[in-house]
Amino acid sequence: MDTAPGNDGDDPTADAFRGGEPAGGGPRRVLFVDDEPGAAELAATHVERLLDGIETVTYTASDDALAAVETGRIDCVVSDFDMPGSDGLELLTEVREVDPGIPFVLFTGKGSEEIASEAISAGVTDYLQKGVGRDRYEMLANSVANALERRQVERNLREVNAKVTALHRFATELAACGRVDEVFGRTVDAAEGILEFDRCVTARRRGDSLVPAALSESVTEEEVRAFEVGEGVVGTTAAEERTMVVDNVSVDPADPDQLEDPENCDLSGPEGGDDRERVTDHERVTDHGRADGSAVADPVADDIRSAISVPIGPYGVLQAVSDGYAAFDEGDVEFAELLAAHAADAIEQIETENALRAERDRLTALFDDLPLPAVRTVALGGGERRLDATNEAFERTFGYSAADHGYCEIRDEIIPDGTARHNPGSVLEMDEIPRLEVRRRTTDGLRDFILHVIPVRNDDETVLYSVYADIGEQKRVERTLRKLHETTREMFRGEDREEIAALAARAAIDILEFPSSGVRLYDPESGTLLPTAISEEATAALGDRPAFGPGDGRVWEAFETGEPIAVDDLGEVDTAVTYGEHRSLLVVPLGDHGVMPLGSREPNFFDDTAIQLARVLAANVTVALDGAERTAQLRNRDAALQREIDRLEKFAGLVSHDLRNPLNVAAGRLDLARGLVDDEDVLYELDRIDDAHERMEELIDDLLTLARQGRTVDESEPVSLAEAAAAAWRTVDTTGATLDAPDEGVAVEADPERLRTLLENLFINSVEHGSTGSRTKSGDSEGHSPSGNRASPGDSEALRASGSQASPGDSVECGSPDTDSRVTVTVGALPDGFYVADDGAGFDVDPEEAIEYGTSSDPDGTGFGLAIVREIATAHGWSLSVDDDGGARFEFRASE
Repeated sequence: MDTAPGNDGDDPTADAFRGGEPAGGGPRRVLFVDDEPGAAELAATHVERLLDGIETVTYTASDDALAAVETGRIDCVVSDFDMPGSDGLELLTEVREVDPGIPFVLFTGKGSEEIASEAISAGVTDYLQKGVGRDRYEMLANSVANALERRQVERNLREVNAKVTALHRFATELAACGRVDEVFGRTVDAAEGILEFDRCVTARRRGDSLVPAALSESVTEEEVRAFEVGEGVVGTTAAEERTMVVDNVSVDPADPDQLEDPENCDLSGPEGGDDRERVTDHERVTDHGRADGSAVADPVADDIRSAISVPIGPYGVLQAVSDGYAAFDEGDVEFAELLAAHAADAIEQIETENALRAERDRLTALFDDLPLPAVRTVALGGGERRLDATNEAFERTFGYSAADHGYCEIRDEIIPDGTARHNPGSVLEMDEIPRLEVRRRTTDGLRDFILHVIPVRNDDETVLYSVYADIGEQKRVERTLRKLHETTREMFRGEDREEIAALAARAAIDILEFPSSGVRLYDPESGTLLPTAISEEATAALGDRPAFGPGDGRVWEAFETGEPIAVDDLGEVDTAVTYGEHRSLLVVPLGDHGVMPLGSREPNFFDDTAIQLARVLAANVTVALDGAERTAQLRNRDAALQREIDRLEKFAGLVSHDLRNPLNVAAGRLDLARGLVDDEDVLYELDRIDDAHERMEELIDDLLTLARQGRTVDESEPVSLAEAAAAAWRTVDTTGATLDAPDEGVAVEADPERLRTLLENLFINSVEHGSTGSRTKSGDSEGHSPSGNRASPGDSEALRASGSQASPGDSVECGSPDTDSRVTVTVGALPDGFYVADDGAGFDVDPEEAIEYGTSSDPDGTGFGLAIVREIATAHGWSLSVDDDGGARFEFRASE
């Protein structure tokens, strides 16, 4: 914890290498601002102990705190309200001007409804009043944790949206590429700049070989080589056109020790290390199977541990590597596949354009058979054109033909109002074939196309072939992804699992346009998947659905394996359960939460694009369910704590009222009975009854003390240990004992009364059970305590007696000393607490048992005295350790 005024914080961690600490990584920094240094440091200490991955910084001046926000990385601010110079709300305004999204928690001792209202209106993340006790700091820590988590979720969403936007921009930029090698180069640039892959390479397929096409700056020519299709991870990726993710590359699968420190990777140089056998000890394969660990890696660099290889369609492979274990997560896979898909589309377009350019003459001959809509026009002077011909695909798509309509008529009908029209003259001036993204009115409505305008210059005229390539599906996917991200934000605001499930079920129909959908959540008690949210469309096709358990078809199989399952035609396969009118089925898992079954009455409905979109939706639903589960756990914990507090309150009331009143009546009746009899034997028996009443009174007092002293300390203050020890010593019958008190400067953060009760019980325990010789027990002129045996003495308040005054720091001897049985009790400070020890005979029982309820070697003891000591320590958040080496020693330390 940093505690220096004017400290501007550490610089953010640099993202130096994939697999190392990410940019902005490391502990999250929480800034505490309070004009009282002790208060800021105490709050920071508690929060740092209660939360993992937290680094705290404290300031006593608002200006210094604001400077830290301006110059350093601060993830959350916790501020007092009433401070000199500028109050907490003024600091909030200044901080938000620097970072509008930074969480700001107002933690103030000057609380009122007016201040709370003003704070909420000003936009504070949370408002808490200070108090004394661990629970206040637990509430503060909980508030800080929630604020940091919310900011992290928002930040993750922004990062995802930023990547989606950047990838869309990348796809647009690729449209301007005219060469395939340029696409491979820009793909590496995008992998570095957008996906933050530091070491990556693209390999281009040439026949049955894969050759390096473009490298990151951090990859040298010596680190790469050509691969045969089917060889290694790169070759397998190209051969099967599926993504492969290697978490841990191993040298020798037969040697388990080698798996702990793998050193080989798929990229390989000229030498290639061909004398080694290389395998993956753990390999993930999207699509989304899992390999059996067969030898597929054929690596080069010794510092490589994990890799991801993504096919760029049939044209090549994008591979990124890292020296960290399992450096590539599912998010990396999703975005890398989207990046590669854009590159594949661009290459496909370039290949198409090259083919069109090379086949201009053949295009003229094959015009009528061209599967894409095409129109042939002749360029006239002044930018005018004459319609020459339309092919059958054009007539089917647009509903117009050159035989029945003129050029201007068709142009005005198929080009929507407000859409820009390209100039034929400018097309002729271009060196390359124009490739324009356009929207046109078709017989099916508005659709998106890539328009290729191909000029063919003849001696007498220039003919232009306008060819339309439909990109409606690509546009639809992009629009769908944007809608999915909007729905994800709505799911994060859902209050429970059922609401999130309902939103997910509707999103599958309204956004992904799946015919029917549902969400089944796992119920641990029944061990089944319950139909939590089933759409109306699914109910109409399936009817009422029961819970599914082990063995109940594809739905349970997808949940059990954690992998999506698709069935193209349910009518052609045997199923354990019926699926009504559905012919196609797709089930995507939601982690440990359940599954999302999707269906259609049409066979072969779910293609690769549909499966991929369903996986994206399922991943977002899983994250939202994780958040709802954490929120529910916090609510349940808070409710359990409140129930425990209520139970203790009821218990204390029961003991004080329902037990003590009958006891008082019995004691009164006993006094009346004594006045009615003279018989010695009867009076003796009545005395024994009176003894039993006194015993019950002691038990009630001790039980009440346990109920009250065990409550969490809400308010504490620095208490002089010497003064507390002297005060407790004066109230205990310490005849023949000596107190060795600590120095006056030693202070303990505690509740004064409960600290005094704790010391009284320990002093009584030392005096009554620590002597090495016989002694007279309190209240019994003839009895003797068991030699050398320790146990709880009972309620300290019932055993108070006058003694000599003890001054802090002095050794005090009370009563008449007996050199054979004198006990010295020492109270002293520890670096993180304090201790109470004596030089008596130690314990006859295990020291840990001595502090349990009801343990006592004194037949007249209740066995609660040391248990009360333990409860008081727990209520303060202290740890208690007991030792009997050379006497009894009790150590109390502030818990970490």
